[in-house]
Amino acid sequence: MIQLFLYRKNLTFNSSFNPLFSISLFITIFIIMNIINLITDFSFSISGEFILIFILFIYIIHIQLQLAKKNNLLKSFYDKVERPDSKLDKKDIIRFLENLKNPEFSGAVTKDKLLDKKIRNFLFENDENIKLFLHYTASEKVANTILKEGFKFVNSFYKTAEYIYNDELYLVHRHHEHKQYGHYVIAICISKDTYNHYSDELSKHKAKNTAVEQILTETPPYTDENGDEIYIFPKQFIKGYFDYTIGAIVENPEFDFRYHSEVFNENMGKLKSN
Repeated sequence: MIQLFLYRKNLTFNSSFNPLFSISLFITIFIIMNIINLITDFSFSISGEFILIFILFIYIIHIQLQLAKKNNLLKSFYDKVERPDSKLDKKDIIRFLENLKNPEFSGAVTKDKLLDKKIRNFLFENDENIKLFLHYTASEKVANTILKEGFKFVNSFYKTAEYIYNDELYLVHRHHEHKQYGHYVIAICISKDTYNHYSDELSKHKAKNTAVEQILTETPPYTDENGDEIYIFPKQFIKGYFDYTIGAIVENPEFDFRYHSEVFNENMGKLKSN
């Protein structure tokens, strides 16, 4: 948070103090003055030079609007960070600042249905009791297979599933980073009590190379043709999926975030005996 404070001290949301904004404003004024001089000179004619100046004028106006938009985004983000109940941490701040380097990044998903009330309700129902993860896929067939058979992941669950909590700005940032992988989004929900229980057990036994998600499987991992170890997350933890382009939601009738299998304890017991 100290680094964030120092960064903020060097960055102001008032465009008159933003160096890039001030330079572009100065150039714009200079171009406007030249255009006025040309117009007041009755002998001027439309030339390549005039057209070039006019194009530059339009482009700089566009740059100014983009800078103003980014300033507003930063102000909104810092307001979120400084809230007492904010869950954003240092890595979220760094990721957000990295996203700002992208000229097309607007900080909002205007055309997507991600922030529609029904999708937010779908995702954050029982928010206080669950850990929520999202997985993006380009295939509806794959999404339906996950609902019926469970979620397959290679060794590390977090390489393909993104942890999400109930914060609109945080959700939009994660969506912006992962939407390229497809417009079908799988919602994976696990009881916090279950997750924390096995997390504590792993910590007690200092099992640093084993993730909770590897314990919460009912079938033994298998090796695929690439030599990767494949785990299958139970289908009961799959709440369903939605298409963020049209807002359609498909729910899993067998979903139960409190689902518990004795196999989970057996997996833990095998780990302890090794």
